[in-house]
Amino acid sequence: MKLEYGDKTTENWFLVSWTLSNKCNYRCEYCPDILHDGSTGQPKWETVKHFVENLKVDKDVCFRLSGGEPTYWKHFKDLAKLVKDCGHNFTYVTNASQSVEYFKSINEYTDGVFLSYHSAYADTQHFIDVCKVLDCPKVVAVMLLPERFDEMYAVAERIHRETDALVEPKIIVDKVNDEYPTNKVYEYSQEQKEKIKQWPFTRILNYKGIHRGSLMYDEQYIDANKLILDGKNKFSGWKCWAGMDGINIDMWGNMYRADCQFGGAIGNLERYKLPKDPIVCGKNICSCLSDIYIRKETV
Repeated sequence: MKLEYGDKTTENWFLVSWTLSNKCNYRCEYCPDILHDGSTGQPKWETVKHFVENLKVDKDVCFRLSGGEPTYWKHFKDLAKLVKDCGHNFTYVTNASQSVEYFKSINEYTDGVFLSYHSAYADTQHFIDVCKVLDCPKVVAVMLLPERFDEMYAVAERIHRETDALVEPKIIVDKVNDEYPTNKVYEYSQEQKEKIKQWPFTRILNYKGIHRGSLMYDEQYIDANKLILDGKNKFSGWKCWAGMDGINIDMWGNMYRADCQFGGAIGNLERYKLPKDPIVCGKNICSCLSDIYIRKETV
């Protein structure tokens, strides 16, 4: 069995999934403290600059910055410009809380934006205004708390109607269960699951350079959310191209094969060695979308 890319050209695509820091202006209930308590501070610009300028990968490189909320780092726009100057693609994940003018000012360096709508904090009109000033492909993830499902479904419909963004449902999994997150999917009703599977707020988007696009599971096209809802995101014992088709950099600057960090660190921003072979997965559940979108096959 295989989980592979629907578009074979994305095999020559390398994702740098970088958690810039854990400083965030939101405190979402489904987000673990380690991703928003500010304990890591911000990275040193000279260290970041040296890493970006010296990264040598014989593939099409895409940087995807996240946090925390990465746009509040004072050197964020400097990083965006540097990535573009080095010939790579620059994308980021944001809660869209910065000013409309801020997002307008970073347009020229941005290849794609992934916006997360968090119901406890987001202002819908401001969120839509931000979407409208972004000139690049936009993917909006609406965080679907089961108890606020209908409200978020209505928000998704409005964002889809008033902007040109692709709006996706974000299934929430447990990542805040003490020190040992279960990655268990929140309890959705059968009606809610059906609405997620038949999600109507999608549209054709030019993913080239910002995302791997479609997935194929055992030679059948499949949506990542459906993969999770159907419990097919279990790849323990499978061969995984993590580290070869991308890397993860955590908020302390340590480098791993993927966001799940299985296999341990392969270095840090100052010294690292990229793997040359796939790894056999030892995780019970593949819970992060960035990791799900890495090709895998049974050994």
